[in-house]
Amino acid sequence: MNSDSFNSEDGSFEEETDSKTKNDEQDLNHNLIKAIAKTLTLILEENKNLQNYKDIIQKQSKMIFSASSVPGISIIDYLERIQTYSNLEKNTLISSLIFIDRFCELSKTTLTYYNIHRILFASIIIAIKYNEDSFYDNKYYAEIAGITIEELNLIEEAFVLMSDFQFFISDDIFENYNRYLTSFKNMT
Repeated sequence: MNSDSFNSEDGSFEEETDSKTKNDEQDLNHNLIKAIAKTLTLILEENKNLQNYKDIIQKQSKMIFSASSVPGISIIDYLERIQTYSNLEKNTLISSLIFIDRFCELSKTTLTYYNIHRILFASIIIAIKYNEDSFYDNKYYAEIAGITIEELNLIEEAFVLMSDFQFFISDDIFENYNRYLTSFKNMT
């Protein structure tokens, strides 16, 4: 939050930054990132216990989202990296989780430790472009993700197509996810 203060010496206005508001916003986003990471980890652990988990991994191994091995970066560290270099808005973070749920439902994809990073990143890219007024080009985002721009373009396109372009979020759905993620505040 910015405010202007009058400088009586020269008659000019000086911009002041409310650092407390910025810190509060960063804390809020950090808590939200922790809640999203915790939610996704719970889903991954639940899916890992499915009787046909190995078959799912084998079946999905040809998908653009599947890595040949489990990435060495945790979901929380990955989200924090993305946040550090992209400064995501709260609505974008929440929307990305909604988009993942829709993607999995519409494409019949099961989240695994092999596909979560690319699915998560694709959902964030779509959420950024859907929610935010300004954003970087895909080359910049590819560098953040540690993939080539060609890979990013392919996963973004696949995510959009497999989601059947279903990116509108009603206020009710958004608030349900927001409440759910906020409930993690005391648990993370």
